[in-house]
Amino acid sequence: MPKFLFLIALLLGLSFTTVSAQEATVPAVDQTIEDRLDAVLNAANTETSLQQLTEIRDDLTAETPVMTRVRTLSYIALDYAYLGDQEKALEQIEEVRRIAERSGLPDAIAEVEATALLIVAMQGKISQAMANLNDALIPLESAQIPRVKYFVNNLAAYLYQQRSQFDRALEHLIYAADAVAETDDSRTLIRLVSTKLQIANLYTQQKSYDLAIEQLDDAEKLANENDLMKQVGADIMLQRAYIESDRKNFDRALGIYARLRDQLKDNPDNVANYLTVLNNMGDVDIRIGRYEDARRVLEEAYTVAKLNPQQFKPDIIQFNLGYVDVFLGEIEQGLNEMRQIVDAAREAWAPSEFEELLGEYADALIHVGLHDEAIDVLIEQRELREEAYKGDQQKSIAELQNLYDSKDKAMQIELLSQKNELNQQLIENESQKRTILTLFVVVAVFAMILVVLLYRAAQRSNRELKVANSKLAEQSVRDPLTGLLNRRALQNKLRTPHKVGHDAMLLLDVDHFKRINDNLGHAAGDDVLVEVSKRLLQVSRESDLVVRWGGEEFLIYLTNTEQSKLPAMAKRMLDVIGSTPIQSGDREIWITATAGFISYPFADLHENQMDWEETLQLADMVLYAGKVHGRNQAWGVMALNKPFAEVQKLLETDLPGAIEQDAISVEILHGPEQPKP
Repeated sequence: MPKFLFLIALLLGLSFTTVSAQEATVPAVDQTIEDRLDAVLNAANTETSLQQLTEIRDDLTAETPVMTRVRTLSYIALDYAYLGDQEKALEQIEEVRRIAERSGLPDAIAEVEATALLIVAMQGKISQAMANLNDALIPLESAQIPRVKYFVNNLAAYLYQQRSQFDRALEHLIYAADAVAETDDSRTLIRLVSTKLQIANLYTQQKSYDLAIEQLDDAEKLANENDLMKQVGADIMLQRAYIESDRKNFDRALGIYARLRDQLKDNPDNVANYLTVLNNMGDVDIRIGRYEDARRVLEEAYTVAKLNPQQFKPDIIQFNLGYVDVFLGEIEQGLNEMRQIVDAAREAWAPSEFEELLGEYADALIHVGLHDEAIDVLIEQRELREEAYKGDQQKSIAELQNLYDSKDKAMQIELLSQKNELNQQLIENESQKRTILTLFVVVAVFAMILVVLLYRAAQRSNRELKVANSKLAEQSVRDPLTGLLNRRALQNKLRTPHKVGHDAMLLLDVDHFKRINDNLGHAAGDDVLVEVSKRLLQVSRESDLVVRWGGEEFLIYLTNTEQSKLPAMAKRMLDVIGSTPIQSGDREIWITATAGFISYPFADLHENQMDWEETLQLADMVLYAGKVHGRNQAWGVMALNKPFAEVQKLLETDLPGAIEQDAISVEILHGPEQPKP
């Protein structure tokens, strides 16, 4: 099932069973049943494997080694999950978890917990899986079976990769490769190649293309020498094409895609890869302005996708066709197609996928001059990004809490173990009547020492708990990346009754930030956000609050500020951001920002007429007006020219109309000129 390609890659590792003879502590397995499980795995047919696994399960007995039972039942749970029966999958996991816990085998516990996390990840719940990753990693430290070590480390690498923690992901892929090196069977080479492809994919996401190509070259050499190109050749070519496209070597990328299309075209087992190739070709044609070529290849893809909707979403291709129509001058037809997909995707698609779709839709609207509608779409996109940003904060807090819980549980186990040892000693002493006095003294001294140790351990636990709670409290009001205050901190301040003087708010958004992430990588994007934060702090006063409002958006709350000084302050913000490049590794990144600013309270309106959130919304509207009118500028709402009651509705719904009717006065400032690329 192509939508779970990364999961298939993980499962490919589950067929490792060979271990060194000198490993006396390696848990026993039933090799005959293990071979049958390998055969099921190698067939890679979920539709028939459940029946085969059920037959194997029926052959299990009480004498069957625990690891073989755990592996069999874990596979059955995964098959239920693949087939969409989550209830049965979870029931099966609970059954096999009880077996593993009773056995006390680290390998069994690690495999079961990793399987449970894999099922959660299959549902798209990466945050939940990440928060519980330690449940598999802690027992893995004592695991002995290469198959288990390979499986758990691959899963950890995938989860860290989803959170853009590439160093941690690479670390676990190296551990997985070490596990492969412990084996010597018919599957060793294919696993080595698979691991190299995963490492290459990781380097590609980091924009480390030379390192990625080295891994692909090694993988291709191994595959050619061992007659494995039939299994992995398409994956190698896909990654090479993606790298060339990302490097803007578009003709070279199209050449690779064309060869791959010819290889996959008549192979019914590769429909998903075939559609991916066609869609990527269309994307490259769009990026270089070959819209007629894009239309031809996307129409071919759409025809195939409609016949195989479970392999590839036809809506994605239809949306791209609408985008092409707009740029070929068929504006009404193209926009109608795009609107239909956007309306349907709003409820059905994942927020991350839908947010990217809105960005493409806004580009098309701006291209044809529909600026008002583009503003609405950009605001909706921004709100989705804010939701994702809040989710990231909650993930960080959950992971910190889980880390503390893991340490706390380990400490409790240690204390209970010490307590049990003491109780056992007391029972034995009670039975020794003839030496009771001597033993009483010994036990008393031992008990006192142990009480002191327990007391100190409890104190240490309490100190760690206080530190963790303090970190959690700080995490709740600080942005973990930039160290700035977060949205919650400002909301807490403004919702608490306080005296408001002549304050102001400046909302600022980094221009084209998505391009930085897409073209230079998330690490470069993080460098930009951190440096922008530092520059904003440099030009702000100590009394001002500098807040990371969400994503690439910042809010500066200015206290006791004269309205006449606001334009100069806004200009200073634009200049400090856009006058000098940002250093990210060996790159210099030139950026600009667009801002909206307003005094608070606005026009001396009472809180009941326009509260701080409504005031900020007006600043947000002029910010997006600045986005539509060229970016690298600050728009400020300087005055209310008509009675508020008359223009309130107009201000809330139609900013261009409010400006045109002179309901408000707006001042526009431009940022520094940027060097030409």
